[in-house]
Amino acid sequence: MALNNECSTKMGELVEVSSGEKVKFDDTGLSLMLQNGLENLRLENSLTDVILCVDSREFSCHRVVLAAASNYFRAMFCNDLREKYEEKIILKGVDAETMNILLDYTYTSKMLITKQNVQKVLEAASLFQFLRMVDACASFLTEALQPENCVGILRLADAHSLHSLKQQVQNYIIQNFTQVLNYEEFLELPADILCSTLKSDDLYVTEEAQVFETVMNWVRYKESERLSLMPYVLENVRLPLLDPWYFVETVEADKLIRQCPDVFPLLQEARMYHLSGNEIITERTKPRMHEFQSEVFMIIGGCTKDEKFVAEVTCLDPLRRSRLEVAKLPITEQETENENKKWVEFACITLKNEVYISGGKETKHDVWKYNASINKWIQIEYLNIGRWRHKMAVLGGKVYVIGGFDGMQRINSMEAYDPFHNCWSEAAPLMVNVSSFAAASYKKRLYVIGGGPNGKLATDKTQCYDPATNSWSLRAPMPVEAKCINAASFRDHIYVVGGAMKALYSYSPQEDTWCLVTQFSHERASCGISPCNNKLFITGGRDERNEVIATVLCWDPETQKLTEECVLPRGVSHHGSVTLRKSYTPVQKQRDKLLFTPANGIAPVRQRNVGGKFASQLYLPWNVLEVAQSGPRVWSTIYCFKLDLQYLLMKKREVAFGIKYL
Repeated sequence: MALNNECSTKMGELVEVSSGEKVKFDDTGLSLMLQNGLENLRLENSLTDVILCVDSREFSCHRVVLAAASNYFRAMFCNDLREKYEEKIILKGVDAETMNILLDYTYTSKMLITKQNVQKVLEAASLFQFLRMVDACASFLTEALQPENCVGILRLADAHSLHSLKQQVQNYIIQNFTQVLNYEEFLELPADILCSTLKSDDLYVTEEAQVFETVMNWVRYKESERLSLMPYVLENVRLPLLDPWYFVETVEADKLIRQCPDVFPLLQEARMYHLSGNEIITERTKPRMHEFQSEVFMIIGGCTKDEKFVAEVTCLDPLRRSRLEVAKLPITEQETENENKKWVEFACITLKNEVYISGGKETKHDVWKYNASINKWIQIEYLNIGRWRHKMAVLGGKVYVIGGFDGMQRINSMEAYDPFHNCWSEAAPLMVNVSSFAAASYKKRLYVIGGGPNGKLATDKTQCYDPATNSWSLRAPMPVEAKCINAASFRDHIYVVGGAMKALYSYSPQEDTWCLVTQFSHERASCGISPCNNKLFITGGRDERNEVIATVLCWDPETQKLTEECVLPRGVSHHGSVTLRKSYTPVQKQRDKLLFTPANGIAPVRQRNVGGKFASQLYLPWNVLEVAQSGPRVWSTIYCFKLDLQYLLMKKREVAFGIKYL
């Protein structure tokens, strides 16, 4: 009876008992028994039907076992090939020791992978299509990644089309880029793999100069054969983001660069970006994640659901999924309420990483610019003609203020601002007087799209301004008449959104054609649009029920998909939306220098410490000069020795000032 109980217990593990006449018997141990039996037959050389010849060794095997474990041998023995009938088969591309490891694995499902044999085992497993063995070797290599071996592993993965391993190694190189550069093996990378690595936004570098120097070292390593590849590889260096001084002194002065005309368009793009700022937007103007900079978009002012004015500026970083603190709009926090002004129906634009705002119902002549490095708004020269419901655009390094409403009528006036001389000048007037229109620039032309010629109607006209002739012309009209719209230049197109359109349209200046990009479920009148991190972000607006919208939409041109990016703290419309590069670089203190911020917080100042007392000279970054001259004074006089802005831009990092305190 006891024996019966013991047998019943063991069988219970194998048999699923049923109340009927049938039972399901599942013997999971049989497969292991079969494997052990086949291995014993191989060791005994019993029932083997094929001999694999590798170097001087012979391995007796069973065709059926090899065919079951490997697609390579399955094709060899199951198709009508010569090897199907041969007793001995000579194998090439593998040594005897490695073949023995493969066969041991085939018959026992066990193998020992070491740093010494992993490459040979992987190559043989890939050749003979032992796929699970390939995966095991790839996992081993992933765990063994180090700066000194990652390039070799990457080339191995690329040679055997191991896409998953290749991607993991590339990610490792990207995250440990500065360490990997220390090993000469990096210079052996093929051009295509180098380019795909340098192209990554996540490349771990603190400044773009490291990427440029990497490319030049790679070219010089095999100069004769790689010089022709330099333009192809250099496309992945974000030259516009290099320091202007470094660009002139190092990049343009490089002998290899100067003897390669094919790179000149890349140099020209960088020069134009340094001169005109964010007017040029390409893959190379986007900061990398680890350069202590991030491309962010700002939502400036606007109106809430209760028609209340918003003084705050919301700065969103889509990549880091964070919100940054930014100074409120100017003249909104005065000592008395009567001195405060509301920024309503103003215009804004970005030039050289500074945000310009102009006009507005209560601020119709005002123009201010925001300096991100000091988080301050600085007032500049007033507009000649006050206006609101107008637009701003950047063209040829100048800021243009276009059209709008002066309180009495729609105006056709356009003014151009010269940042160097801080002055406004008249430009050719619009062909059609409009307000609440869209405006954007593209390749030496400025485009004014749609708008309202009066309080009730909207137009579909596209007006084009050519600064070379100081004249306007008409281009292909929009598919619909629209006002309360906005536009942004992005990837050779001008994208237009807003009004009652319930859609995103794009205009091709090169082909003078319009097309529908995507449709929305609701209207987004008076919304904002700005390109950021190679995507388009559409912010706020008002729907058909005149309710403000809090969602931010994201249009990805790669996937052609529209998604909801995030929800703002509150709905907003009639706001400004621009793109900016925001720095995350921490301030480094030095032993022999003191970091000093004036009481009014105009700018950080670096002051020498001489014998425990402060010297009479202060050293300021050259671009703080205008801040010191424009903002509230901490000093009564400020003068500069040998001040030449172009010289300072290209040659000097700092300029000495003489200071006389109040």
